[in-house]
Amino acid sequence: MGVGELLAQATCAVRASKDGRTIGTAWLGTDEGHLLTAGHVVAPLASQGEVWVRFPDAETDERATFVIQPVHDKPAALDFAVLRLDRPNGRRPLPFTLVTQADGLVRARGYGDNLRSAQSGGTGVLTPAGNYLRTSSSWAYYFQYETTTLAVTGFSGAAVYSDLAGAVIGIQVEAEGGRQAFAMPLARIVDYWEDLVGAAVRPTRGRCVLLQPSTTTEAQRDIVRERILRPVLEQLNLALYVSEPSGMRGEDLKQLELADVVIADVTDADPAVVYELTVAQGLGTPDVVIRDRSAESPASRIFDVLDLDLDDVDASRRTVEQRLLSVRSIFEALGENPTTNPMTTFFKAPLTQISVANALAAGYARNFVLPVANALLEISTGRGPGGVTVDGVELSAERLRDVTVTVVVPRRLEWCSDDFIDLELAQTGLVVPATVTHPDFSRPRPLKCLPLVDGEPVRLLDVFPTTLSTVAESIDERFDVDPHRRTSDHWMALEQKEIDRFQSKLIKRIRSAGDRRVGPRFLRDVIRVSTAAAVFPDLSG
Repeated sequence: MGVGELLAQATCAVRASKDGRTIGTAWLGTDEGHLLTAGHVVAPLASQGEVWVRFPDAETDERATFVIQPVHDKPAALDFAVLRLDRPNGRRPLPFTLVTQADGLVRARGYGDNLRSAQSGGTGVLTPAGNYLRTSSSWAYYFQYETTTLAVTGFSGAAVYSDLAGAVIGIQVEAEGGRQAFAMPLARIVDYWEDLVGAAVRPTRGRCVLLQPSTTTEAQRDIVRERILRPVLEQLNLALYVSEPSGMRGEDLKQLELADVVIADVTDADPAVVYELTVAQGLGTPDVVIRDRSAESPASRIFDVLDLDLDDVDASRRTVEQRLLSVRSIFEALGENPTTNPMTTFFKAPLTQISVANALAAGYARNFVLPVANALLEISTGRGPGGVTVDGVELSAERLRDVTVTVVVPRRLEWCSDDFIDLELAQTGLVVPATVTHPDFSRPRPLKCLPLVDGEPVRLLDVFPTTLSTVAESIDERFDVDPHRRTSDHWMALEQKEIDRFQSKLIKRIRSAGDRRVGPRFLRDVIRVSTAAAVFPDLSG
């Protein structure tokens, strides 16, 4: 079942009464029949104790009762309710995850103002600015995304599905100006409904390396490691590796390179800790630097240090958690690193940002995908020459009005070959050939396209950019292996890092160009970056 089908069968209309008019949207979140929606949608029905909903596969309304009464506090950015169906009827619930930061493409199904009796769908792109704060409090926030298809009031309560997370991340609660919408993160419901944690999809477990000084006592190290850090890391789904305090080993270097985040305790400025932290920063690994507030440390002159009170464990946990959330990205790797250090100041970026994958992403964006997107922007608005051919048929300007091009990032580098794309995607009918022509191009640009559906926008794809195949060769050189021996955990972990770097750099390049406008469309409306898991969920390779 594709993502669109999954969303459609689990999304229902909320009725004002049994067989009454549609007033909003809700969605199925568990096998036990729990429905989630926006609080303001069902607040008028709270006194009745029941809500009637209609699924697209049903001919009659179904009854649900309140598990969590409607919460609608706009200044606090809280807007949700939890219901439970009397009879779940065996529908497939939507996977959801509890994240506080998100990026990339989102999609939803709902019942808009213009089609109250019929379900429709749309997509949006999470804004580069990140979370939208309702107040000065860092906890009163929504996810904000740019969209023309979801910015309708009837979508309130809809599940907002993130392609990168592969799961629902929030509930749509507001639309503004016909061009942007807001979703309340599901992670903010946990304080009201603890069962949400058990039902959530756990993201891929990340890695945290802890650097502890040999100059402190074992009792002090135990407080930091076991009482302050470990509970926070477990909550954030980060596995803990403790570097040996007596000196660096080969295993420590490996773990530093593969880590999603490094926590360094610079109490007493232990040289081994400072050295390993510098290595981590050179590798581009996000870091959190801490120290015992009762001890002075000259390291605070170099690094951005969090002072922890070892006598107040709860407060120290909160301090560390807030910093970890600020450096963790939706990829669980390569988060933005807020720490200032001489290396990143001089080089303008971590050394790993000057990688093969980063250079390829920059060249790919400049020489291929952005020129294609700019051509499509002009063609789709009728403001420029050129054309699009799909499966041998040239499409009309009207058919291309909402055309998009999506770069599909692979799960494995070996997928970045014409043979793999032809065998796994073209021959199976998942994609058809397409070309884009424009006077600025020396030759037509080859792409793929999802099979055309009447009434649906044309979705062009650049599937698994073949330029990425050279990255595998650079990893081979490092490990001194041939292409038939790419099986070690370390090789595959580095492979994923390089794919993430390519994707991260590509997204930044696209964002920097996204404000170009032709007629009613922006460049960011035309071009997307997604993953193989989102576009081809059944592809295993």
